[in-house]
Amino acid sequence: MHLHRRYPIAGDGDARGISSTPERLVKRLVARELTLSFVPDAEQRLWRTITRKKYQLRRDLVRIHNQLEALLEEAHIKLSSLVSDLLGVSARRMLKALADGENQSAALAALAMRGCALHRNNLCDALGACTELNPVYRRLLKMTLEHLQILEQQIGQLDQELATLLHPHQDAVQRLAEVPGFAVDSAQQIIAEVGPAAATFPSEKCLSSWVGACPGEEESAGVNYSHRSPKGNRSHAALAQSDC
Repeated sequence: MHLHRRYPIAGDGDARGISSTPERLVKRLVARELTLSFVPDAEQRLWRTITRKKYQLRRDLVRIHNQLEALLEEAHIKLSSLVSDLLGVSARRMLKALADGENQSAALAALAMRGCALHRNNLCDALGACTELNPVYRRLLKMTLEHLQILEQQIGQLDQELATLLHPHQDAVQRLAEVPGFAVDSAQQIIAEVGPAAATFPSEKCLSSWVGACPGEEESAGVNYSHRSPKGNRSHAALAQSDC
């Protein structure tokens, strides 16, 4: 299958870039006068589906994390001011006990790991509202923690699926993961979007343009109006995150 971008072809078709007859379009395709869009095969489309689903789940994970922090603030549980990660081991142990009905701040603070135990007195103060916590907040907290666990399990399953599918290209994944700022997850995402071999694109300039990592060029009558980068492909997000 070949896809052609809907741009005007000089001397052919109407102003919308649509060829007047299929025969002319085929002739231009044979003469290599058309700029074709990249269409991945069925295997790579499956890779893309998994990586994009995993990206959606991770966004949901961040959203639920923010909702968890807002819920604790509303319930006057100031745990986020003392722990670096609300989804860490210590915080989860305390939140789980709180959701299960524990109403003694000292008992909750005792569940903290060694790193948080140094602030045990402060933890007791931050968790002091648990003695009079409305049972509805406990049920909402339990639902949120269960939702987080489900999302993490689904992300783990997708990681296993993608690792199995990309096993024949493990060498390419490892080489790309060795790039500074990259990791295995970033390498898998880029390979799923671009393919295991860069030879799919005729040159590095074509690849940069397709990804959206090059300056744009909007020119008319010899005047440049904008050099804003194009929107590009989803792999642009992976490159941007890796540069951070």
